[in-house]
Amino acid sequence: MDRRNKLIQEYNHDPYFLKEKITDPAVCRQCGVVYKNGTFEWIENAPANAAKISCPACKRIEAQYEGGVLHLEGTFLIKHKDEILNIIKNTENNERKSRPLERIINMEVKPEKIEIKTTYEHMARRLGEAVHKACKGNLLIQYPEGEKYVRVFWSRNE
Repeated sequence: MDRRNKLIQEYNHDPYFLKEKITDPAVCRQCGVVYKNGTFEWIENAPANAAKISCPACKRIEAQYEGGVLHLEGTFLIKHKDEILNIIKNTENNERKSRPLERIINMEVKPEKIEIKTTYEHMARRLGEAVHKACKGNLLIQYPEGEKYVRVFWSRNE
């Protein structure tokens, strides 16, 4: 049997995803998300005994280390920018409720295009899909091989 056919896939290291055991419960000192029973979730009143940590999303935001990027452009964008920004805002709000670590790091709005960087690849893809579903146009999603990252391109010209 030829061993070269069995390539070993090396683990993609995400320096902002906590691998060490986190004290349960814990609360992020920046955003207030609570780590409880092995997951991060939004809880109104964090337990009084909760340890203080920095969650992976806040670490990524502080370091500007994006997991995905969404590029929006085209004449349709220029004419309907406010509508598209509302789609993005509503989608982000809905996603953050169930996935607290999925966030927008920053958004660069220019007259002819918008670039959005997100903490993880799923948020960038979901934002692109939401704009595409509402406004049609062209959607291209690229996952670079061997990376935990996504590039999403949406455009529409009238």
